[in-house]
Amino acid sequence: MKFSKIAETSIYSSNLEKMKEFYVDKLGLEFVSEQKGRHLFLKTDKNMLLIFNYETSMVEKESKHGATTPPSMVHIAFEIESLEYEQAKKFLQSKSIQIEQEIEWPNDIKSKSIYFRDPAGNLVEFITKNFWNIAD
Repeated sequence: MKFSKIAETSIYSSNLEKMKEFYVDKLGLEFVSEQKGRHLFLKTDKNMLLIFNYETSMVEKESKHGATTPPSMVHIAFEIESLEYEQAKKFLQSKSIQIEQEIEWPNDIKSKSIYFRDPAGNLVEFITKNFWNIAD
């Protein structure tokens, strides 16, 4: 079996309004849907970001998939074009988002990453295209 891409990433926060403000209003992800107090579904070009309130989902009696996930901090990376790297830095600064670290990776294409945190403490990254050498 061969997988073509990661279709969705799930992260957790007890404050979905702050997460919506951060990911939709500041980073510009597309709003898809929400269930107040339970979840927020967002979209990038080809992937979904699902944000669940772990305080609600941990105590639900019924869940479509039946699995529970403990609250934890996770890492997600959004791919950007190499030529957009400096623009991405300025974008974060204009939104008063603190850059935690920048890295230039020692690979053939000189990939770069910018790391920052969302309101729940999840580590978010902008990484230049083709770091993983994965075709679209």
